[in-house]
Amino acid sequence: MEKILDTFKLEQAMQKADADYSASEAQAIACGMLAANISADKITWTQLVFGEINADNGQQLEAIKLAGELYEHCKRQLQDSNLGFELLLPDENESLLLRVTSLQEWCNGFLLGIGLGGINDHKTLPEDSRELLADFTEIGRSGDFDLEDETASEEALEEISEYVRMGVLLINEELQPIKQSTRIH
Repeated sequence: MEKILDTFKLEQAMQKADADYSASEAQAIACGMLAANISADKITWTQLVFGEINADNGQQLEAIKLAGELYEHCKRQLQDSNLGFELLLPDENESLLLRVTSLQEWCNGFLLGIGLGGINDHKTLPEDSRELLADFTEIGRSGDFDLEDETASEEALEEISEYVRMGVLLINEELQPIKQSTRIH
């Protein structure tokens, strides 16, 4: 399985560049766009994530370079028949609240990406994809979670994250059937 980019390094670069989205959200938007249309325009995604691009801003250009690697990484992972796709979320060392919020933002970003990829009417999608997108909508707008029982909350977050990960792969397969996987693992 291909290792995902260093989340911390990418997040720091994006913050320094005043990106309009977090690294997690940027990955989610890219994944949604690519699931809807594997040929989705990387430039459109870059402009959305970073807003106005200033060619004289070295920090922004470095963040765009790293984010571009993330975009290409997402494209490869979504087409990997070995199901090596990973959500770019804060690791377990971060607070539970931050991780829950990031997953909610991830789901919202994916939905945004699906729309940007050209799918605005979910009724036209296969039933499984429609149901998953409805679930992602609910996860994204769930509001506050009861985090009192940390062990149960950790387990629930892990299960929901895996559900989202596998859901993205299913949506991608239904909308963009895997054409090839050149990696042998």
